[in-house]
Amino acid sequence: MNDKRYHILYVDDEENNLVVFKNAFFRDYKVHTALSAAEGLAILDQDMIHLIITDQKMPGMTGVEFLEKVVETYPETMRLILTAYSDIDFIMRAVNKCGIYRYILKPWDARELKIIIDKALQNYQLAQDKKHLIENLEKANRELEDKVAARTQELNLKNKELTKINSVKDKLFTIISHDLRQPLVSLSVFFEILKQLPEDVSRLKLDQFYMKLQANLQDVTSLLDNLLFWSQSQMGQSHIESKPIRIVELVKRNIDLYRVSALQKSIDIDLKYSNGDPIIMGDENIINLVMRNLLNNAIKYSKIKSSITVNISSQNGHLEVSVKDRGVGMSKKLLRHIFEREYHNTTRGTSNEKGTGLGLKLCKEYLEKQAGNIRLESEKGKGSVVTFTMPLK
Repeated sequence: MNDKRYHILYVDDEENNLVVFKNAFFRDYKVHTALSAAEGLAILDQDMIHLIITDQKMPGMTGVEFLEKVVETYPETMRLILTAYSDIDFIMRAVNKCGIYRYILKPWDARELKIIIDKALQNYQLAQDKKHLIENLEKANRELEDKVAARTQELNLKNKELTKINSVKDKLFTIISHDLRQPLVSLSVFFEILKQLPEDVSRLKLDQFYMKLQANLQDVTSLLDNLLFWSQSQMGQSHIESKPIRIVELVKRNIDLYRVSALQKSIDIDLKYSNGDPIIMGDENIINLVMRNLLNNAIKYSKIKSSITVNISSQNGHLEVSVKDRGVGMSKKLLRHIFEREYHNTTRGTSNEKGTGLGLKLCKEYLEKQAGNIRLESEKGKGSVVTFTMPLK
């Protein structure tokens, strides 16, 4: 069973005094005794002592000198000193120096000394309780500060997310209200014209309207695809599913989709490839998105009656697909910033076509998620070449 009594150290160079003290107080306290200051210091190093009583006049080291050493290492221990009446002036001067709680005149009375010891131990316990209370308050304060900091950080993250969501929402609404509205209005106008055409209208005239409608629908489809992928990317909801893709077959399908748009501007699209039909591992929807954006941009910024060349090649374990136009090209400034997320620039096409400025950024982002890459070469007035690469299967 643990002894929960207070531990008292009594130091005196007269052994008889030690015996008397121990017999008087061993029932109330755990009593340790020492015949010298040096022996007392050794006991302090080994046991937790709550209160020290020491005689002043001892050989080698006086009581005050002993307590001066004690206060340096064990400042919380209560300290009492025994002294003769003739030494009172000296003891009074030493009280402030080594923090003596009380001096006791010799010879001491057991009952009076018990009262003094109990009061000293009460002060010791009050000091300990205060210390623990302060420590607990400081700990609670630190924990509260940590919780507040964590909550603040959480709220800041939520605010950033909300700010980002609002920014995405605002940009989405802007694109829908401006860039998507125009081609939809054009479609509506075309349908109204078709309704008013005479019954004997020529096949050539109908084909011309059909081509315009198809080109307009293609613009709307491309715009919606870009908006869908962009919003998924902004909200962190994009999902990539990798599977084998025959790239020549995919490119041919996308060129066929844009034949009508190209014919509207009398633009030829020429496909060149060698080494059969290379196979890559990737997300087919994303590669389709990339090809549609590159072809749409090439047609949009090509001069009327010009040509576009699509070239497919493979080397060093990588597929390379390039789309080259002979259009308006772009400035060096635009070329430097075209792939940056924060940079937003839209340029109308050679037939006043509108865009969102999202296409190439989306291509770069989604290609890099599949270990691919994209690069752009362009010269103002001479056209552009956009090339993307993907690892071969």
